[in-house]
This record gives sequence, C-alpha cells and structure tokens, in this order.
Amino acid sequence: MDEQRAILETYFPIASLITSIVGPKCEVVIHDIFNPEQSVIYIANGHISGRKVGDGATDLVLKLLKGNLNQDKPFIANYIAEGPNGQNFRSSTYFIRNRKGELIGLMCINIDITEMKIAEEWIQHMLYGDTSVTPLVQEEFSEEKQVTEYLQGNVEDLLRHMIKTVLGKLDVTKDRLTSQEKQELVKALNNQGVFLLKGGVSEVANSLGISEPTVYRYLQKLK
Repeated sequence: MDEQRAILETYFPIASLITSIVGPKCEVVIHDIFNPEQSVIYIANGHISGRKVGDGATDLVLKLLKGNLNQDKPFIANYIAEGPNGQNFRSSTYFIRNRKGELIGLMCINIDITEMKIAEEWIQHMLYGDTSVTPLVQEEFSEEKQVTEYLQGNVEDLLRHMIKTVLGKLDVTKDRLTSQEKQELVKALNNQGVFLLKGGVSEVANSLGISEPTVYRYLQKLK
C-alpha cells in the first residue's frame, strides 16, 4: 500500500463516526483526486445520493483539480449541493493532504436537507401567513456558500450535466454558434474540468455540433 492510500484510509473510520453521530441523512465520501473517473474510495450512507465505491468525481472535485477553487483554507463549509433526483444538500469538504502539504484527497460531508426545506416553508407560512414574505432574519452567505456541487457518481451523467449547465447560459442554439463562441465554450468547459474525464471530448463535440479534432484544436490554442 502506498503512502497516499494509507493516509486516505485513516479517514475511513472518521467518515463512519460522522455518519453515526449525524444520522442516516448524512453521507460522507472519501475521494482520491488522482483517479477522477473512479475517485470514490469510501462512502458511508451512499444510498442518499445513490453513489458507491468506484464511482467518479463530482463537478466540484474537477474544479479543484483545475485549480479553480481556493485551496488555501483547510476546508470549505456549508455550500449547496444537488442530488441526481433533485435532492438538496448542505455540504462541506475537508482537504486531505500528505506530509508535504500536497492535496491528495477530499472528505465530503453531505447532509440531505430536502425534507427540512419543506418543513421550513411550512413553518414560514405558519409564522408569516405567506411564504413569499421575506423572513425577518436573513442568512448572510459567505464566500464558501457560493460553491455548488452536483452529487453524481456516473461519469457520463456528470459530463452531460456540466455541459448542459454551461450551454444553458446561452441565448442561441448550438447551430447558431460562431466559431469564436464555440472556442469560448470549450475554454469554459475546460476550466470546469470536463476534459479530465474520459469521453469529455466526444461529449463536448457532440453537444456543440463539431468534430473531435476541432475540440482538440481549440484545446491546443488554450495552452
């Protein structure tokens, strides 16, 4: 067993401890960031998101690998995540490092708050009579809470979700995109870490209506 794997495995009992304390609505996942297509090496209460050991990375993990999220802090806490069936999660991620301080893995804690949000709406209605009324106390969102994540372990579904999210911001259909716009989209998807996954080039080419060599050419221009 190499040193990296040994370090990651020391967090397995911690993950089990957390779920034992918080309960069955809490999922804890350990990711090996150097194997994004099968990054999940341990999961407790995986039935919540439907994931299992051997599943792939999330969009958040890919963003971390691309260096697009702040890694200076030891963790990011209390951001919003979405499950494959529309569940809502309050999530936090702890950065696991080796003895040199290099990032080697993640421990992600996901608490399913879907039913809590339904209860919150009912309580708001009971308190104020109209759920459209702004609550008297509003929560201040820190920088960490701007982070979002899609809890999907299937690589193909994750790719489609990430591409759809980026393309969904467009006002035109793919057949009306200019060459420059397509290059900008490839750049945006690259920044999201889409091309770290096997099949990313093929999926993007199909979604943009261009050939795979064209995607590779656009990527080469980014270097």
